[in-house]
Amino acid sequence: MVERNTMSLGQDSMEVSPVGVQSALPKEIPGNFEIRPYRPDEAPKIYEMLEMPNWAPWLRAAPETLAKRAEIFPQGQIAVWDSNRPAASISLNRFNFDGDPELLPTWDQLAGDPSTYEKTFIPDGNAVAMMSINVHPDYQGKGLTQTIIRAVKVLKPQIGIEHVMGSFRPNQFGEYSHEKPYAHFTSYVHSKDQKGLPRDAWLRALHRNGMVQLRIDDAAMVVPDVPREEFDNYRATYNPDKWKQTAPNVWRCGETGVWVAGERTAAYIESNVWGILEEGMINGNSE
Repeated sequence: MVERNTMSLGQDSMEVSPVGVQSALPKEIPGNFEIRPYRPDEAPKIYEMLEMPNWAPWLRAAPETLAKRAEIFPQGQIAVWDSNRPAASISLNRFNFDGDPELLPTWDQLAGDPSTYEKTFIPDGNAVAMMSINVHPDYQGKGLTQTIIRAVKVLKPQIGIEHVMGSFRPNQFGEYSHEKPYAHFTSYVHSKDQKGLPRDAWLRALHRNGMVQLRIDDAAMVVPDVPREEFDNYRATYNPDKWKQTAPNVWRCGETGVWVAGERTAAYIESNVWGILEEGMINGNSE
């Protein structure tokens, strides 16, 4: 179990000074903030405060999954705490990257089945993947996204990894495709705003932290074999005003992906974007 004021490094039998990780916190943010890994017994709190407000019900990691991740890779499950309340979190998994983007796995493949990392975590891997970043609605717009990314950069040399990467989710594509139901994902990902920055706010924030896009992660997240009754319940209860049928069996739902529904079962399919954070491109700006 990870002690409250120490970031245990597991396989390497080392420790990261809490001063080093705490240095990732921006001084301008008020409050009694602390940044540290969450313990397995704190997983229910992470789920309630960060998973539930940020993820559709079919994509949420259950408390048991979060707890197991904290056992498998304790130093990679990091949260920003306001007293004893989690304000933001990041989940990392460690793997090997051989330099060829075409050989990168999908998000699902890297998470494993079950998505606890227990079948995919490589203790001496040369890269970490940012599997998810969550910020509680009360703390959004306060710079915690950059804070949590900085914490990973503090961690990077201390656990001996070379690359910080991720299969990143363009969160605003759901809203964009609601207005333009036939929008093309790849075109959206590569589209720019008037300043020449990525149109999507999350991709823009990552770009400002040095992220270079590598390739589209087609079918990054797939939720298969959902009973039709459960799918219909999602349509009726989860943001029902955002659902829009674009073909006889295809539904947009306000999320990044789409649902394909048959008579008995349905499947959710979502593409993401693989990227790598390059230190030399960081300009200190935040979203």
